[in-house]
Amino acid sequence: MRYNVLCIGVGGEGVLTAATMIARAANYDGYYVRGVQLHGLAQRGGSIPTFVRFGDKGELSSPGIMQGDANLVLAFEPLEAVRATYYARKEKTIFVINDFPHMPVYANLLNLPYPKIDEIKKRVKPFAKQLFVFDAHSIAKERFGEVVLGNTIVLGFASRFMPIKRKSWVKAIKASSPRMIKENLEAFRIGENM
Repeated sequence: MRYNVLCIGVGGEGVLTAATMIARAANYDGYYVRGVQLHGLAQRGGSIPTFVRFGDKGELSSPGIMQGDANLVLAFEPLEAVRATYYARKEKTIFVINDFPHMPVYANLLNLPYPKIDEIKKRVKPFAKQLFVFDAHSIAKERFGEVVLGNTIVLGFASRFMPIKRKSWVKAIKASSPRMIKENLEAFRIGENM
C-alpha cells in the first residue's frame, strides 16, 4: 500500500504544519513515511508544495510524488490547486480546496485579476476523481475567531480519504500544535463532520 498526499498553499498559511500533522498521524498508525518540503519561498509568500507519502517501507523509494500520482491534493489556497494538477489524474486524485484566496503580491501590485472559484474548479475538474471546495478560513473565523484553524478543518475533512485511524490523528495534532490543542482538536472534528 502506498498513499501520496500533496499539500500546497502559499507562504505563511501553515502548509508545513499541516504536512507534519499528516506525516505524524501516518507514522503513529504504523506506516513508513517519506516526504519533502520546499519551504524556501515561504518567506516571500510564494508557492509551497509539500509531499507526504506513506505506506509499506518497500514501496516508498522516493520522498517526491511523480506526475499524476497524487492520491490526495490539499490546496490551502484555491489558485495553488490549479498548479497542483501536474501531480493529479482523473482516475485517482481527490482534491480538497480551501476557498480562501491569497492574492499574489505582484498580481496585487499590478492590479491583475484573480480567477473566480468557478474558473478554478473548471481547470481542476479534468484532473479530479472528486473535488471538494469550501471556505475553511471563514468557518474557523466564525467558530474560533481565528482563521489559522482553517487548515485543521481542511485536514479533518480530508482525513476521511486517508487510511489513518482517528486516534493517530488526535496524537499527531497534540504533538504538532501544543499551544492550541483543544481548538485544533475541535477544528479537526468540525472538518470530519462536514
